[in-house]
Amino acid sequence: MSFVRLPDKLAVRAAAFSLVGVANGIVGIAIIVIAGLLGAGPLLANLFGYGAGLLVSFTLNSRVTFHSRAVDRHTVMRFLLAFGVAFAINLLAVKVVADLFTTHRLLTSLAGTPLYVVAFYLLCEYWVFRRHPSGVDG
Repeated sequence: MSFVRLPDKLAVRAAAFSLVGVANGIVGIAIIVIAGLLGAGPLLANLFGYGAGLLVSFTLNSRVTFHSRAVDRHTVMRFLLAFGVAFAINLLAVKVVADLFTTHRLLTSLAGTPLYVVAFYLLCEYWVFRRHPSGVDG
């Protein structure tokens, strides 16, 4: 059996992206819990939590994971669009699993997570924080 060896820098970026995901998950969940304890309803608490998580994700990914690449307002817009696409893929996977299988609700809710992570990483690697050989953002 032969394995495809990822270029070392790509593997490091994928690992950094994963660690950033853990960090933004911790921050997002903490904000959701704190907002709920302070009296915010579930929707508002989630809005605050996901907003904070996205801010942490963008900040850390732009400075740590993809630090050698230019970041501007177009990068921010691509990041938000990439999140939207990855989240839509996540929701589609959850819907398909919910329709096809009678699994525990928690497992159904998590069914799209692997697809979300892979899609979001690939979009960030090759589109959001893409390299520009000419040095000009487009």
